[in-house]
Formats: sequence, C-alpha cells, structure tokens
Amino acid sequence: MTNFEMVELLREKANISYEEAKTALELANWDLLDAMLVLEREGKVSSSGGSYSTKDEEVRDEGKEKKHCNGEGLRGTLRWLGQTLAKLIRIGNENFLVVARKGEELFALPVTVCVVLLMCSVGTVFFALAIGLFCGLRYSFRGPNLGKESINSAMNRAAEAAETVKNEIRSAGSEKQEKSEEEAK
Repeated sequence: MTNFEMVELLREKANISYEEAKTALELANWDLLDAMLVLEREGKVSSSGGSYSTKDEEVRDEGKEKKHCNGEGLRGTLRWLGQTLAKLIRIGNENFLVVARKGEELFALPVTVCVVLLMCSVGTVFFALAIGLFCGLRYSFRGPNLGKESINSAMNRAAEAAETVKNEIRSAGSEKQEKSEEEAK
C-alpha cells in the first residue's frame, strides 16, 4: 500500500483531514494502527465504538462467518499448518490403495497409512510393491480424490509392463533349457 493510500484510508476511517492523517502516519512511522492510536491520544478520534489491537484475533466480516487473521505471526502460520495437515489426513483417510489378485480385492490401505510407510522406509515399500507386481498383484486407488481413471490406468500399465517382463524372462529361460537339453543328447 502506498503512503497516499494509507493517508486516504486513515482519513476515511478516522474522519479527519488529509493533513491530520499524514501527520499522524509520519509520527507513527507509517503504521496505520499506531497512527490511529496517536490520533486517539490527541483526542482527534474517540475510542468508543471500536477497538484496536495488535493481537492475533478473530474478526467478523459483514455477512460472513468468523475468520482467523492468518497473515500475522507464528501463531497464524502454525494454525494454518495444522489445518492443512488435518485436511490432508482427512483426504488420505477417504482414499485407499487397493491390492488385488486375479480380480479379487485382497485388502485396501488408507493412503495416509501408505504415506506413513513411505516416510518410514521408502526403499522397502518400493521393493515390496515391485515384488508384488511380479507375483501378479494389481494396485489401484479408490476414493473421491484418487479413484480417477487416469491414475488407475497408469497403475494398470505398470502391472502389464511387469507381466511382460515376467513373460520375457520365462521365455528366455525355457529357450535356454531347451538348448541345453538338445546339447545333452
């Protein structure tokens, strides 16, 4: 906000002249709240009918529900972080990683559990997922956020790629066995 805009805002809110608003802002080092307090001490603005505070507090917009002033300080940041984390956990608990074999669902894990497992042991989890693919397991997601066709089709392509590799290994092994049997005769 420019100095001119600050002067205009203070002038409107305090119902004072442009010069009085500019002088108060200069005395308050261009801090609107401090300028309002300067005007109050000088008796140019009455303290009744409103309150001014530097504390992080709830405010009510006309016709809107209560909101928290998040823009200020560590408390607002921590509150926002907590709310975001709670939202992510809720979303993770609504969506599931489904493990199936031969079209039959074996089990479904909430995505939150999958994320915790990944954070604990990334290598082990990816190794187990890869072994599962080669053992005929299929993975998919179910839920309002992750149960999308695009995500599940990518999971199916990974399972088909694992199946192709498995078949190539089998055919190479059987060719090698036939060759060694012919040489033995």
